Amino acid sequence: MAINVESLVIDALFALVEDEGVPLERITVKRLLEKSDVSRQTFYNHFLDKNDLIAKAYDQRIVGPFDASALPEDFDFRASFVESLERMQRHGTFLKQALRMTSQNNLTEYALAHSRDFDLAWHQRQWGSEPMPEALRFATEYHAMASTYMTVSWILSDFPVPPEELADLTVRMRAMGMDHLFEGATGGGNPYRIV
Repeated sequence: MAINVESLVIDALFALVEDEGVPLERITVKRLLEKSDVSRQTFYNHFLDKNDLIAKAYDQRIVGPFDASALPEDFDFRASFVESLERMQRHGTFLKQALRMTSQNNLTEYALAHSRDFDLAWHQRQWGSEPMPEALRFATEYHAMASTYMTVSWILSDFPVPPEELADLTVRMRAMGMDHLFEGATGGGNPYRIV
């Protein structure tokens, strides 16, 4: 059975921050190596640096590595978003610290790019094979950035509303005007269903 090195190091990162209360900014690669029993070379075979580790932890344990082309036809954005928000709450200690880091390649920048890239690919699939109109592209990027910043604010404000409420508000905001922007779509059309 192969050892999942990335999982070992991510487990060590979460254990240090969430279980042992070590501030994320004070965690060094050396400390991670000691905690995970992974060699320096092996660490750098899997991660560029600590910020890359943080991004991979975010992908693998919190939001998941979304691939818009592999989503099922009946993909439910709201349900998926609620699940991600619940995982964000569970890892709130880690996320609050990671989102306050302002170094190069920080988690906030990574989350913005992740959300934008996913939404652009997903909306393109919903539009069809022709390139989406510029107005739809603009609205997609706008909503991705707004949703990400609101989610970051929700995390840093210590989760003032339940995940379901934040998801409902986000879906309602994303739905505004999308019927019009998706007119002429040959894919699935407007992906936001207001419940």
